[in-house]
Amino acid sequence: MERILRADGGWEEEIADALGRALRPIPRDERLLPRSGGTVGTLRTYDRALFPPARRAATLLAIYPDADGRLVVPLTVRHADLRAHAGEVSLPGGAVDTTDATPQAAALREAWEEIGLEPTTVHIAGHLDDVWIPVSNFELRPFVGTVSQRPLLVPHDAEVASIVELPLDALFDDEVFGTEEFDGRGFTFHAGAYRYGGVRIWGATAFTLDMLAQVLHPRDQRLV
Repeated sequence: MERILRADGGWEEEIADALGRALRPIPRDERLLPRSGGTVGTLRTYDRALFPPARRAATLLAIYPDADGRLVVPLTVRHADLRAHAGEVSLPGGAVDTTDATPQAAALREAWEEIGLEPTTVHIAGHLDDVWIPVSNFELRPFVGTVSQRPLLVPHDAEVASIVELPLDALFDDEVFGTEEFDGRGFTFHAGAYRYGGVRIWGATAFTLDMLAQVLHPRDQRLV
């Protein structure tokens, strides 16, 4: 585990091995699920059986060493004035287009378009479990990729306001994770979220990061 967090020799192989050995489905932290805030309004629940077939989407968790030798994952902060998902924090990704040969190709393309990550520098180590996003009816496939050296990333001006490098060790820091209050349409709700670099990470992005943490260091093996 320490080898992964500190980018010691063999970290790329260790990540690929952890993905290959991961139990499926990957256990998820129930604290991330939204729950009622006890205010006016009702927290909506979604029955997937009532939805049409979900559209395919893909995202990339690109892992690389930062200047201090820690392994990090880049997150995007969307512009606050966008019509969809304004100001939200997410992983590079989006819908699988008809021109994409595979969902993996879509994840690499989106990372190139959103943050300028050169696809040829990314080694796909594996993928996590799919995440269904009810509000958009997307079935999201998260791919995990390793990059041997820190890339020069450039946010796409039209969508991405900034890039935040989240250290992998932050996923195991109790001071980074906590329960937050969120405002909905006419109601409030609570959900688990990560706080790092001045941003709040929740929803599908937090679920995906939690799955990565569970693969790298299962909760039942952590010290209490």
